[in-house]
Amino acid sequence: VQPHDFIFPAMSANGIVHPGQPISHDTVQKWINQSTAGAGILDNFSTHCFRRGGAQYWFMFAPVGQRWTLAKVRWWG
Repeated sequence: VQPHDFIFPAMSANGIVHPGQPISHDTVQKWINQSTAGAGILDNFSTHCFRRGGAQYWFMFAPVGQRWTLAKVRWWG
C-alpha cells in the first residue's frame, strides 16, 4: 500500500484493482442496495445514512473518553 492509495480502490470489470483511483459512489450505492435487499430490508439506505449515523454515534453515544468533539463531527460531515 502506497501513501496515496485508497482503502477501497476502484476495480475494473475484469477484476484489475486500481489502487490510485477511488471506488465510485454508484458502486458503493449498488452494494448497499444489494445488501439491504438480500437482508430483506425494504427501506432505502444511502452512503449519507452511514456517514451521518456514524457521526451521531461517535458524538452522542460512544463511551465517555472516546466521543468525538463537535469540531471532529463537522470535519467528518
